[in-house]
Amino acid sequence: MASDIATSFLGALQASLSVLLTIGAGVIASRYNLLKEASGRDISKLCVRLMLPALLIVNVGEEVTIKTASRYLPILSMYLYYYYYFLFRS
Repeated sequence: MASDIATSFLGALQASLSVLLTIGAGVIASRYNLLKEASGRDISKLCVRLMLPALLIVNVGEEVTIKTASRYLPILSMYLYYYYYFLFRS
């Protein structure tokens, strides 16, 4: 039981640390004017529209089998709806 808690804690710590390091890199890039504001917006759009969906597909794709694929269809349909809604809206 204690090892399960420690494993969960270390996993959460690792995930939090990676997010904080990414934010820190963005703060440093902003402070030293390594990116223009327009470039930052473009990178943000790229991450939200391409990288995040790709990450979700990779992570969920590991768990999808022929038997469980039907459970993910509502998620996929909602993603496609919102993706095209926001893509053509902005």
